[in-house]
Order: sequence, then C-alpha cells, then structure tokens
Amino acid sequence: MTTIDIHCHLATPASRSPVEAHRQPEHEPYDFYMGQDSRDHNKVMYPGIVEQLTNPAARLQDMDRMGVDVQGLATFVSEYHYWAPAELAAESARIQNDNVASAAAANPDRFVALGATVPLQDVDLAIGEMDRAIDELGFRGLQIGGTIDGLNLDEPFFRPFWAAVEAKGIPVILHPSGYPEGQRLGSYFLTNCIGNPLETMVAATRMIFSGLFEEHPGIKLVLLHGGGYLPFYSSRADHTWKVRPETRVAIPDHPPSHYMKRLFYDTMVFQPLYLRHLVEIVGVDRVMLGTDYPFDMSETDPLGLVRATDGIADADREAISGHNAARVFNLG
Repeated sequence: MTTIDIHCHLATPASRSPVEAHRQPEHEPYDFYMGQDSRDHNKVMYPGIVEQLTNPAARLQDMDRMGVDVQGLATFVSEYHYWAPAELAAESARIQNDNVASAAAANPDRFVALGATVPLQDVDLAIGEMDRAIDELGFRGLQIGGTIDGLNLDEPFFRPFWAAVEAKGIPVILHPSGYPEGQRLGSYFLTNCIGNPLETMVAATRMIFSGLFEEHPGIKLVLLHGGGYLPFYSSRADHTWKVRPETRVAIPDHPPSHYMKRLFYDTMVFQPLYLRHLVEIVGVDRVMLGTDYPFDMSETDPLGLVRATDGIADADREAISGHNAARVFNLG
C-alpha cells in the first residue's frame, strides 16, 4: 500500500514579488489578527522549518520517519494573494504552480502536484490558470481559501468557477488563511487554533445551504483540518434545517448532513476518538491522510493516529492511508 498525505505545503517566495507593492497588513487575516506573542514565537519557529517549507528534498527524511510514501504538494496559503490586482495575482499563481509542478516532476515517486492556486478574484483568469495547471502542468486539483477578498464561495460571482471545476472533474481543496473577522482571536494563537477550522466550517456550511451542491453535484470539495467543526456538529445544522424554513429555500429535500457525506476530509483531528467520529458521520470512503506539513500545528504521526482509531477494519485503515486519495485525486 502506498501512503499518501494530501495536506502538505510548499512555499514559493518568488511568487510574492509581482504583488508586494499592493500588500497591506489587513489583507492577510491569519497574520493581521495574530497576537504579538504569537508573532514573536513565529520568529523562532519559522527559521526551523523554512528549509522544509521551500525545499522538497529537505522533507524526505521526515516523510520516511512518518511512513508517508507520497506527499501531495499544494501552495502555502499566505501566497493566495486574492487581494492583489487580478493580472498580478495571475502572474503570482503561475510562478507558484510552476514551482510546485517542477518539484513533483523532479521526484515523482515521492511527490505529486495536488493543489494548484488560481486568482479567484477574477473568475475567468482563475479558470484559465486552472486549465493550464491541470492540462499542461499535471496538477490533480486546486487549493483555495475560504473567502476571496471579502466574498464568500457560495456567492453567485463564483458559480461559473464551480461549473468549470465540476466539468473538469477535479477535486478542490479548501484551506483557509485565517478567519476574516478575527478581532477576538489575537490571544493564545486562536487565529489558528480556532480561526482556520472556523473559516472552513462557515465556508462549507454556506455552500451547503446555498444549494451549490444541488446545482453542481459533481463538485469534489476536500475540507482540511478534518472539516473544521462542520462534521462534529452536523446534528445542529440538521435541526436548524428542520425548524427554520429560510434554511430550506435552496435545499428543500435533504438536510445538511446529506451534503456533508458528499464532501471529503483529511485526518487532521489529532485524536482517535474524533477520527472515528468523523468516519462514522461522513463514511470511511470520504477520509484521507493529512498532516499540515511542515508546520508546528502538523500531525507528526499520521499513521499512528489511524492505527489507534478503534472500530474500523484494517481495509478501512488502508483506504484512509492511501487508497482513498489515489481514487479521489486520480493518482492511478
């Protein structure tokens, strides 16, 4: 069995040059709302991982230690650059995608280009870069944030993008870069501890209630960090759907949990009890190995987490550890 990690980041520092003149601190909520104590700690933490974050060869030893055969590479979320002028963001995306594709091509036994970035502030440019990344560079999917320069992913502006994604038949990984209304999340590293999973939950819940997955049932959305809080409070969403008519306007026939079972998730929940709950809620065929490598918030023993999870068969553990990712991302 080939073990596949679908949640890994590769930074491309050169991609920042085209957009740097337009950068403002408030553009990046993850950093903007972070407390000074966390900023100070990052000054210590980042130098210890920068080589792994930027150089694929530097991560091979860690992969071997974790038992990960293949890493699915995607962009560093601080490099989405959704706030930049669209043409410059498109240039930045091309630099990132070329770099990730080159890293995968240089060592195809250990890396695959999994999540291309696209300039979603301009849907036409985003679709064009999607086509280039998939058709020319060999990417297996996209990676996007939870909000795009203040816009929610369920808004009509993005419907042509989702239609193009569905027609392309590729997965889209949703990985936030903080919570855009994080005024209360500055202390205690809450900008990540709570902010990222909260952004995932809000984005995905809006997409469900908006009827996006009814209109485009072929969308393959992958939620990292175990889906945030989405699958762990699905019963409240279902109850809301039952008692509040405004929640049934776009999805009159099925409760939210119906759509949650059509999405995909990684194993980034840190606790066997929660991994078992995730599997019970969404189904074992919807869960894939993920680590958030190389950050300090990563899961350092992903296979140990899967092995420690009671109540699932060995075949299911193998599915989570590699087979599901090979199927969903068409790794063949």
